[in-house]
Formats: sequence, C-alpha cells, structure tokens
Amino acid sequence: MTSSNIWQASDGTRLHYCSDDFTDPWKPSDTVVLVHPGMGSALRLYAWVPHLARDYRVIRPDIRGHGRSEPSLDKPLTNERLARDLIELLDHLKCERAHVIGASAGGIIAMHAALRFSERFASLGLYAATPGINPERPKKGNWLARVAQGGVRNFLTETMHDRIGDASPAHQKWFLDTAEGVTPEYLGRFVPLMASEYFPEKLAAIACPTLMVVPDPDPMVEAHEYDHMREYLKTAAT
Repeated sequence: MTSSNIWQASDGTRLHYCSDDFTDPWKPSDTVVLVHPGMGSALRLYAWVPHLARDYRVIRPDIRGHGRSEPSLDKPLTNERLARDLIELLDHLKCERAHVIGASAGGIIAMHAALRFSERFASLGLYAATPGINPERPKKGNWLARVAQGGVRNFLTETMHDRIGDASPAHQKWFLDTAEGVTPEYLGRFVPLMASEYFPEKLAAIACPTLMVVPDPDPMVEAHEYDHMREYLKTAAT
C-alpha cells in the first residue's frame, strides 16, 4: 500500500514522508529510504517505487523545508540536524537498519548520517552526490542571488535543461510543481549549509557497502570531484 504521513522530529518540526510497501505481509522485508535532491520533494523519486516496492518497504521523506515538511526557520539548521532527521525517521518507523539512497543534496545528508550513525546503514547509494558542495560551485551560477531575485520556480525554469534535458512541456511543469514548498528564505540557509563543509577525506570512515552513480557528463559537478571521492570511499562500487 501507499500512504502519506506526518511525523514530528525531536526539535518539534513536523516532517512528511511517503511510504510504498507492496511486500508480502507475512514475510519480513528490508527498508529502502530514498532522499531527494535539494529544491525537490519526495515526488521526484516516484519512478523508483515500481522497481523496489514489491521487495522492499520504500520510504520517501521530504527533507525539512521541502515538499510538505516544515522549514522551522526559527530553529537551527545544521548538518547534524538533517542527519538526525533521517535517523529519527528510522526510529519512528521502528527500523534498525536501512538501505539509504540519496540524490545530490539528499546524498550529502545521507553521507553525514552514515558517518554519524553507521550502525543504522545496511548500504548507501549516492546518485550525483558529492561530500558537500565545493565552496566555489554555487558562486559559478550565482544561485542564491538569482533565487532571491526571481524565486525558486523561476530559477529552476532558467536552469531546466541542465537538470532534465530536452523535456516535454508537461514534464517541465511537473518538475517545477514538485519543488513547491521550497522558499528563497529557506534556501538562503540550506545552500550555504551544504557548502559549509567539504569532506571527501572523511568518506574513508564509511563502513557500509556503497554505490556511486555518476552522471557523464554532469553539468553541475566537475569530474575531478567524483575522482576525489573514489580515493577515499574504499567501500564503493561505481
């Protein structure tokens, strides 16, 4: 079955997740958590569900400040807080260990969580995800200034081709709609946080099996950033 759910993190923030579970109810099943990119939502990862949900319980959280999850602008936003959101969600689900897959910023959050709470990870999947945002990368596109001036939807429209290529008008509208809930005020905190720590060397401490999936070419990330990850991520397959 598929359900949409609200739960409360330890700092009082109300967070949302989708659950898709079509496993046999009389058998134990593992959990897969899919963490979406920044300026997105759980809806972005819908196409994974048919491939996974027959054999796994699939959980798709909205990162705080995205989708239907509260931004809690009055509370501190840190890498540890975002990592704890993921782990506290596993607690809420009564799940001791999960396979976690993160895309882009969702992968950054997953890496922080894997480093802090390694015992909760059965495996880690990283899709177009680097260990933090290289501090020079946001400056190249002047992200925050453009978002502040024109809004999130306008910024995504301007950068649409880099993100989803030659998509149909209907696909483009859907892509923009799945970013609803993200505000310039929240991104003004979220993007600098993603760039506040660049930690490829720390990846050597990740103990669980890890899969790296790297776009070729990647319009957002220089290839040497992924090469640098491979030097330290000893448990990775690419």
